[in-house]
Amino acid sequence: MARPRKPINTELVVRLASRGYVAREIALFCGISEPTLFRRCADPLQRGYLLRDSSLRKKQFEVAMNGNPTMLIWLGKNLLGQTDRQELTGAGGGPIQYERTDLRKLTDEELAQLEGLVEKAHAEFSDARRNSG
Repeated sequence: MARPRKPINTELVVRLASRGYVAREIALFCGISEPTLFRRCADPLQRGYLLRDSSLRKKQFEVAMNGNPTMLIWLGKNLLGQTDRQELTGAGGGPIQYERTDLRKLTDEELAQLEGLVEKAHAEFSDARRNSG
């Protein structure tokens, strides 16, 4: 004969999940195993986690709207799909297409020229950073 099912307070499961407790902690509070929690309380657990997420989102929005630039940027990226990516365009307005060059095919002279260009760009970049700060 099977052991009788232990009653689980599903409202407690929702309340704990909504406050950020993880499944292992919720199961411990309820006196059950994690697998039992997942098997018998999947819906209350999901509801609690959705309430937690909406509370966090609300607080993040409040912080952002109070002028926190970091939170404004983060929400812009995550909710609005904004990015820091900058797309270079050519004269025709479309993206610039670059051809890959096999550096193994360059002559010693061409490699030296390339090295000089890189060093010059690096120096100009370093000077610009030094002068802007």
